[in-house]
Amino acid sequence: MNLKLLLPFSLAAALMAQAPPPGPPQELPQLLAGRAGMRAGFMAKQLNLSADQKAAMKAIGQKHKDEMKAKHQAKRDARKAFQAVMADPNAKNADIQAAHQVLSQRSLDTALAGHALRAEMRAVLTPEQQSQADKLRADFKAKHQERMMHLRKGLGMEG
Repeated sequence: MNLKLLLPFSLAAALMAQAPPPGPPQELPQLLAGRAGMRAGFMAKQLNLSADQKAAMKAIGQKHKDEMKAKHQAKRDARKAFQAVMADPNAKNADIQAAHQVLSQRSLDTALAGHALRAEMRAVLTPEQQSQADKLRADFKAKHQERMMHLRKGLGMEG
């Protein structure tokens, strides 16, 4: 057997064996919050916010932080409850509908709170900054959709 070929695979296997297991699912919200913060920082830099605008944005974010955290947690809890009902082979249609209704309401609550937060932040921007923010958001959405399309194709899920 060729040792030159075996060595990289052995090294990779040893490194994988030493790698810590992936973190628990509850780490995902912190990861997403970090990404949202990075995106907000990128937007702030691109929009050339004044010191007053930065302070106002930070105050708005702090004002809504606990509410948004609670709404996201309620949505996660509702999703887990819905998934549990769906996994139950003895679940009745009424149970599924009730769990789905709770999940839908929690999703709507979260969406409405997020919309209010973004509207409050948008009011801090000048009309020119609002236009630039709209363009940045559209560009981000288009890039995200393109990445998702490539991911779907890579997984064989064309369309």
